[in-house]
Amino acid sequence: MKIWVDIVNAPHAHFFKGIIRELEKRGHEVLVTTREFDGLTGILDMLGIDYYVVGKHGGATLEGKLLASSERMYLLSRLIIEEKPDMALYKHSAEAPRVAFGLQIPSIGFVDNETAIGQNKLILPYTKRLLFPKAIDAYELLKCGADPNGMRPINGFSELAHLYGFIPSKKPLKELGLHSHSYIVMRTEPIKANYFNGDAEKSVLENIIPLLPDIPIVLFPRTESQKKRFEHFENVIIPEHVTDSLSLLYYAKLMIGAGGTMNREALALGTPTISTYPGKLLAVTKWLIGLGIKFHSTDPLEVSEKAWELMRKNGTFRKHIRSIIGSMENPIDIFLKEIELYEEYGTFPVQEIAAESVDKK
Repeated sequence: MKIWVDIVNAPHAHFFKGIIRELEKRGHEVLVTTREFDGLTGILDMLGIDYYVVGKHGGATLEGKLLASSERMYLLSRLIIEEKPDMALYKHSAEAPRVAFGLQIPSIGFVDNETAIGQNKLILPYTKRLLFPKAIDAYELLKCGADPNGMRPINGFSELAHLYGFIPSKKPLKELGLHSHSYIVMRTEPIKANYFNGDAEKSVLENIIPLLPDIPIVLFPRTESQKKRFEHFENVIIPEHVTDSLSLLYYAKLMIGAGGTMNREALALGTPTISTYPGKLLAVTKWLIGLGIKFHSTDPLEVSEKAWELMRKNGTFRKHIRSIIGSMENPIDIFLKEIELYEEYGTFPVQEIAAESVDKK
């Protein structure tokens, strides 16, 4: 089959890299589309993935998002009409499911953010097979138009797929002058995301860093304005180019993040993690907290105290995290299984688990 993969965000490149490689091994032709946004093309180049650039991100305003999405749908439509793929795969793409639906191309989508209601309403009604972490209440997705017979919950989270083919390297540590297990990684708030409703002019991390003065901190800002707010901290290191962030997370003593993706990547690698996201927590985040492998607080003093505690019992806690993560499902395996089922039956079998969850409502 010819399978179209639409990659619209930097973490999605890591999510789909394993799926793309495994599909190619099985003899499928893979067509990858992307957009100009957040260094995404640089990451795809680093991963050795060929792609078409179609459109760009519309920025933080509603007007910009609408215009950019509308233009991208038009450009994607023209490309996909010409390429004629047999199936579409995507993760939180607002354009691919509508193009696929309009051209009657079967699709498999993955969503893990139930709070992105506006985006989900543009995705879920047009997605034939919907994969999602079981931590999310299926009813929240049904309210956004998901087909109850096309839903497939996964006992895991998306970032487990990011580890495909991962071999830790100390090269990025050497480039930044670091030693393994001697530093913390931090990530700022996703201020451009349509679901973010916090204060874009400040970060909770600004008040946490002074409480951790004796340890190097590798910080990943999302914008130039965020970068400028952290440049004056003496123990903060900000990478100047695209780097192997997974290796940095693997060798880090701790991850403290005001977003979501890098937090979950750290956990997938067994690295202790503290979430400082200032808004409503995702169901996946609450689930991981409930499992006892993730912590959350926006209080700088609480975060710093927990940070020192986790760094003291680092080795023992890493083993605890990995024992729990090891029992989870990897999204790569589920995507490949769903594609095999479609090849065998010419359709996606009805998922009874999703139907039962609807009946309970």
